Amino acid sequence: MNTNGHMSYKNFIFPVNPSVIRIVHSRTVSQQKIPFAQSKVSDLGEKARIISGEGEFFGPGCLDTFTRLQIVFHSQGGGMLYLPSQKPVFALFESLELIGEDVGNIIKYSFRFVESFDKQTDELVTRCIADGNHSLWDYSYLYGIDIETLVRINKDIYRPDMLISHGKKVFLA
Repeated sequence: MNTNGHMSYKNFIFPVNPSVIRIVHSRTVSQQKIPFAQSKVSDLGEKARIISGEGEFFGPGCLDTFTRLQIVFHSQGGGMLYLPSQKPVFALFESLELIGEDVGNIIKYSFRFVESFDKQTDELVTRCIADGNHSLWDYSYLYGIDIETLVRINKDIYRPDMLISHGKKVFLA
């Protein structure tokens, strides 16, 4: 998806990136207390990442923009979440909050996404279909993958600075 560095989810592209984006990585840790001995701590694995943040829509159409985001929120199922300088993630839109009032063509909002470990995500983030507007350098930036890796796994793309033709598969991992 061509987002020009803007955050996007499903078919909604944020006109201005949120001012705050938080990505929380966490683990499930179990602690068992053993009588007359030290506790035993076990790592039960990673939890789904939580992506949250805050931002503003501004200008005469800011209420319409927020309304479009609400429609995406109310649509069922997960979708691809593209973040600036991060690999895309398949996620569920957990919450959307309007903060304050529509004052002077400014709407403040907050959001929260939860990463989904759905099996289809592996395929979605290991390759993409070129839109004709990006080079390997662009995909390196958009997905946070070093250019050497992209050149190595896309041997049929000879120049990383050239635009990749529309419809061509670009391998990301």
